[in-house]
Amino acid sequence: MSKSLAFLSVFSLATSGLMGCAGEAKQAQAVASGDGEAVTVVAPKKAEGLTTKTLGKNIVELSWKPEKAKGFYIYRQANDGAYKPVTKTVRQTIRLKIKPNVTYRYKVVAFNEVGTEEAKAKASIIRYQLNEIRLSAAGDCTLGVDSRYNNNFNAMYERKTPEYFLAKVKPYFSKDDVTIVNFEGTLTNANTRAEKTFTFKGKKEYTKILTSSSVEVVNMANNHTMDFLQQGFLDTKRALRDAKINYCINDTVAYKKVRGTKIALLGFSGLSGVSNQVIKRNIQKAKRKGAKVIVVSFHWGIEREYYPNANQKDYAHYAIDQGANLVIGHHPHVLQGIEKYKKAYILYSLGNFCFGGNANPSDKDTMVYAQSFLVDNHGKFIANVKAKVIPCLLSGHTNVNDFQPTPQTGATKRRILNKLRKESAGMHVTINGKGEVN
Repeated sequence: MSKSLAFLSVFSLATSGLMGCAGEAKQAQAVASGDGEAVTVVAPKKAEGLTTKTLGKNIVELSWKPEKAKGFYIYRQANDGAYKPVTKTVRQTIRLKIKPNVTYRYKVVAFNEVGTEEAKAKASIIRYQLNEIRLSAAGDCTLGVDSRYNNNFNAMYERKTPEYFLAKVKPYFSKDDVTIVNFEGTLTNANTRAEKTFTFKGKKEYTKILTSSSVEVVNMANNHTMDFLQQGFLDTKRALRDAKINYCINDTVAYKKVRGTKIALLGFSGLSGVSNQVIKRNIQKAKRKGAKVIVVSFHWGIEREYYPNANQKDYAHYAIDQGANLVIGHHPHVLQGIEKYKKAYILYSLGNFCFGGNANPSDKDTMVYAQSFLVDNHGKFIANVKAKVIPCLLSGHTNVNDFQPTPQTGATKRRILNKLRKESAGMHVTINGKGEVN
């Protein structure tokens, strides 16, 4: 076993070395070999300055101030509350293997020995945890219609329950810590429309579609937020607040705390010419408020274009340069590629998802994107991990939109993954047959 790396494999320690490790410092009397004279084994001082440092996604380093001692016993608290031996060392630092979302309590005990007798110092104890925060993201959710063209979504809601719409993707959303979608439309009774080709609205009660399927946050920064002018905008925010759904738009940042770690979710519309100054200001604000994970949603690009333009790339790279850990894109209504930039992922377009705005979109490809973030109990961001694409179609039927996003298997799954690979060419990622992104 390497002296610089000791894994969590328990090995046998001498029985005398384990007794009394939790008690006060003791002195042990031993008879010196061969001369019959009694000698005193003096316990060393307690190991002071015990600290932890995360060295990666599965290694923590314990260290303490140098102390004159023969060596140090390392213990870990087990599920029954008792401390079990891990290893012993003569160093003042040791590396141990860890897993996310497990609370570790370590005990370090300095000892001296003469022959077979030993004396121990009082134990030093420290707690450590690596928090894995799981996020899911999906594309455009228009919960309503433009009644000048069709009423299909509203009619479906009348025939079904709110749970119907996201039932097939709920298993993914309910297992994560936070789910975010792009909310594209309004929830209002207002009748005065903006002067534009499409204006979408639904009923306030449509928030049940989101809450019943574990969607906690929505991005509101898009080109349909003001479809029914200021009244529609205010009504939509009120409906979301009443349903306890967080939303982000411009200077309004959504926060969520997961096992003590604060996540910030920000939303901006590149279509309205959001400035780098606004992006930087809000990322800095999120950091000041203690956010350790920052997710930025952008509404940008060109409708029905399968590749991002220079403007999208500029916004995404700038956000990551300022501290974003993930960038999510919407608006093109079709899937675009994935880029890895400075160890952070950019999803240039997640496409349509639960989309009441079109009764039968010609391109029904979509996806759920899942990713984890690792943050240690010191608040240090460690890594993006477990990025994965779950290929879906926005409808369970090929010739009509039933407004029920459906995960895919077999040939359709392979086709969508191949499409994403093509769109992601040259953007420093690989996507394997399971949808895992690296």
